[in-house]
Amino acid sequence: MMDCYAVLGVRQDASQDEIKEAFRERALECHPDRVEEGEEAAAKEEFQRVQKAFELLSDPQKRAKYDASDEEKDPAGDTVDDVHVRRRSYKEEWRRRASDENRTISVSQAILDQVGGLSADYETIRGRTSVTVPLCCALGALLFLVEPTTIYATDVFFVDLFLCTALGGIYGFVLGYGWGYADLFFRGSQDSS
Repeated sequence: MMDCYAVLGVRQDASQDEIKEAFRERALECHPDRVEEGEEAAAKEEFQRVQKAFELLSDPQKRAKYDASDEEKDPAGDTVDDVHVRRRSYKEEWRRRASDENRTISVSQAILDQVGGLSADYETIRGRTSVTVPLCCALGALLFLVEPTTIYATDVFFVDLFLCTALGGIYGFVLGYGWGYADLFFRGSQDSS
């Protein structure tokens, strides 16, 4: 079996607070959600070892039983110093892989074309909303200034003006998206014919 103290990187006489702190540190270090793609399996295995060690050492009764039994401990198992070296090597390996500039990723041209097309579509829609939002905001403010009873939410003039302007901006956003998607739809139907 594993040496739970070595897995957490604490000495056998460690306090409960030291065990909790070591667990938090180790759990963050090897959590499967925090590693690169492809490293999840190794991280999950290490994370489960850390959890099992913490569960055993955080319960005083289980810890006493563990300390008393010699059969639980593997004499050839990890020592605290071995774990610190391994922890450093995990960190260094993950950092090395994250910063590895020689790593190549091959992506098909079809995917690149789709991504480029999505970017162009986004720019089209953004261009339309950049016109309609300010225009509708100005129209909303002008409408309120011409006819102040258009929106009567509060007795404060500037708050009502702001609300009418904001409502115009929301309408402008919706109109801009509608205009952008309509443009993309008609452009797409012309390209397909």
